[in-house]
Amino acid sequence: MHKIVFMGAPGSGKTTCIRALSEIDPVSTDVPCTDELRDLKETTTVALDYGELQLDDGESRVLLYGLPGQERFSYMFDVVRTGLLGAIVLVDATSQDAVQELSRTLACHRADLRRMPFIVALNKSEEAADAIAERCRDAVRAHDLMAPVMAVDARRREDIAHLIELLLVILEFGFGFDQPGDPARAEGNA
Repeated sequence: MHKIVFMGAPGSGKTTCIRALSEIDPVSTDVPCTDELRDLKETTTVALDYGELQLDDGESRVLLYGLPGQERFSYMFDVVRTGLLGAIVLVDATSQDAVQELSRTLACHRADLRRMPFIVALNKSEEAADAIAERCRDAVRAHDLMAPVMAVDARRREDIAHLIELLLVILEFGFGFDQPGDPARAEGNA
């Protein structure tokens, strides 16, 4: 079994990704918004979303977790951290604060993202995808991280499956993130 987490600001598409990809009925903890988020969307995740995907080998499953986007729920990462292969950080490319929202997510989870592969996925990015992608790459570099930035449609199973495949390739080759116990990286961070 493998575990992958979807993270990002509220409304970025985490729940939608899991619904598009899961081969079981996804578990969702969405509740009606009662704070400033109600201006953006009707419901929000307050614990986590969960789904499963069977890999092509027929024996391996990927457990899919979607974290709440509000920083006050950042402790939910601790629930899924053990055994996590990687992360997909979603960005609502239509949001006026898209890059700032990405930056907040990266800052909140920076230590964990340094230890695993992750991908920044620009959702809802039909227009001006290149401009927002470059600004997101700059944000990733500003946090001393490295990740590919790709445009996706969170509703399309093929798009999200492609992200999972890319994450597994990055994991296989192990480039761009700290390996636990890697002395060369530990010295550089001291």
